[in-house]
Amino acid sequence: MKFNTYFSGLKLAALLLVAFFLSSCEGLLNKVPVTELVEEIGIRTEADIVALTNSAYDATQWQVIEGAQTHMFPVMFQDIRADNCISQWASFWTFGLPFDDFSQILPNNSNIAAMWRKWFTAVARANTAMAFISTFEGFETPGLQDRLMAEAKFVRGFAYFELVKHFGQVPLITTNINSTSDELAIPRASVADIYAQIERDFFEASEVLPDSYTGGDLGRATSGAALAFLAKAHLYQQEYDEARTYTEQIISSGNYQLEEDYAANWSLDNEYGKESIFEIGYQDGFTNFYFEAPGGNTNQGSASYQMFGYIFAQTGTFGNSVPRQELIDLYAAEDTRRDATFITPDNTYEGRDNSCGCAVLPDCTGDFSTEGNWLPNSTDTYNYFWTNSDALCSRASMRKYDIPSSLAVNLLQLSSTPLNEKVIRYADVLLMHAEASLQAGGDGLSSINAVRTRAGLEALGSYTLDDVKLERRKELATEGWDRFTDLVRWGDAASALAFKGFQAGRDELLPIPQSEIDLVGSDVLTQNPGY
Repeated sequence: MKFNTYFSGLKLAALLLVAFFLSSCEGLLNKVPVTELVEEIGIRTEADIVALTNSAYDATQWQVIEGAQTHMFPVMFQDIRADNCISQWASFWTFGLPFDDFSQILPNNSNIAAMWRKWFTAVARANTAMAFISTFEGFETPGLQDRLMAEAKFVRGFAYFELVKHFGQVPLITTNINSTSDELAIPRASVADIYAQIERDFFEASEVLPDSYTGGDLGRATSGAALAFLAKAHLYQQEYDEARTYTEQIISSGNYQLEEDYAANWSLDNEYGKESIFEIGYQDGFTNFYFEAPGGNTNQGSASYQMFGYIFAQTGTFGNSVPRQELIDLYAAEDTRRDATFITPDNTYEGRDNSCGCAVLPDCTGDFSTEGNWLPNSTDTYNYFWTNSDALCSRASMRKYDIPSSLAVNLLQLSSTPLNEKVIRYADVLLMHAEASLQAGGDGLSSINAVRTRAGLEALGSYTLDDVKLERRKELATEGWDRFTDLVRWGDAASALAFKGFQAGRDELLPIPQSEIDLVGSDVLTQNPGY
């Protein structure tokens, strides 16, 4: 059974956690919210503390907030905003469109505000959990208090890493806000101070967290996950010696291995597999209208399949974003990652019943080479959809979000899917090690070659930073956590994204949400340059 991070009794209101709650916890937190936060309710049992800690994980699941009003899929902020994917159906899915054109990314963007809220919710809940964990005197399980404290630190470090990557300077909050008399107008901290806190949280978590879990605890943060984030935080700051040290600690532990089959990383039968270092767990069986629960944040199931999956009439997918042809063309014919990452007209795909007349790929009838049969996107040279007289067939889509046909049902029936979201895999650690070793004067050849040979490519005799950049792009494509910020930290964003109107000095960061500035004042919460 998956570790389900959906909270069981904690509700956040404007980040003011002013009271306590009572809930039950039976291994997993798999219940809907049962209480409001009120002062009369307090923490009484060890299970309540576990539930409170689990609530800190909850926000990491959020992909949609407040019904259909906002979307905050990682793919939007990394792959679409960069050069891997393009928003599709511009007149239909307006949420993705600004990330294809930097001039349209503005401070009043509701999706950016939602992403800000998502990660600050995680910060607030982690701080609240730590406050109660540190003072609760009813622990019965040996070591549980220290482990839960480490888990909360991990979530806070994860949240702040996402915030500093996307916004730069943000308010640094490390204590529980439990009263309206607490100071709420908090100015932005320096990037250096934020990273120092991130490093402290991940390091302290790595010293306490176990190497692995079993049963209902699968999906909780491990020591390896904390070290992987710690290594990436140092890599982002060009602190290559530290990044190499922590990646080598993970490699030498022997706790992780590459999957022999790259595609196995996205199999429902292989979640929390040997390559997975940290992933966000989801469940199925939730029947909110589409995947967008009106008025709530209930994302126990992932909506990524519906958003980005291959379009069939009966599978409930929108195909709202598709990979760019330039990305697909980077893969050599023998590279096994190509067909595991993309569904295209020239690769195989499992059969699906489709009543509208569009057969499964590659059997869509008609001449794919005929330009008139394509529905073009006016902002890109790659034409994504081919149509016949009575059906629409995807030209390409993101295979990593696909699900078995047994789960692909009518759109109104399929509100969510149980496919987990990979955040850090062992392959990422190997590529970080190769990059950090190269920059620090060490030897990471075996690390980059392990990734290449698993993909069916020849081993390199030596390698350059350009080799690392290419392998990172191909290995992690469409996973939603790295591409844009990799380009920024390498100093490549201005040249790679010039075709989208990237302005150096402005577009490296997202704007601070105007709603947040209006709340506390522009003298307290300043805006990023260029907005």
